[in-house]
Amino acid sequence: MSTADSLTTNPQGLTRIMRIRNWFAIAALMPALLACKSREEEIAAEHAKGTALVEDKAARVKGIGEALQNDGQKAAAELTTGVGKVISGVTQGVDRAKEARITADEGAVKLGLSSDRAVLDVAGKDGQNILKAYVKSAREFKGTLHLRGFDSSNREVGRSAKEERGLGVDDAEYIAFTFDPATPMNRVEKWVLFAAAK
Repeated sequence: MSTADSLTTNPQGLTRIMRIRNWFAIAALMPALLACKSREEEIAAEHAKGTALVEDKAARVKGIGEALQNDGQKAAAELTTGVGKVISGVTQGVDRAKEARITADEGAVKLGLSSDRAVLDVAGKDGQNILKAYVKSAREFKGTLHLRGFDSSNREVGRSAKEERGLGVDDAEYIAFTFDPATPMNRVEKWVLFAAAK
């Protein structure tokens, strides 16, 4: 009788062969099954890598933070000082641009008046041009004051409204002189203070 015939007539033999074959299949697949990681194991491994990467970056950031605490204060102080100097320079430039050159007429000097500082306020109140002059008196003065503006050719290009003032001995004040809006304030090279006593 052939082997195939004996298996069909002996079902127990067939079952035994099937079991042996299943064991060989399982034995062959076992290393592969053991080598594969489960999804949870893969996630855990990636989590560990991510944690290590974050800890590395956090350590770097911490080091940068500590360096900034030490050297950052010095750098910020230097930067702020530099910015402060720039702002101061701009402010001084604006002040100088608004400052006007001013002198006093001989008649005003004889009355004890002088002026060496003036600040221009173009298009001030009601569209008027205003020049605020710092007028000083060596002796008592009571009368009218006005300014005249002269261009680079020493031609008069504008005259302020007259201001009534009284100044005491060794007195000084800023006086606002108002000019017509048509006065070409930007063409004026020098301002001259004129005075008439009462």
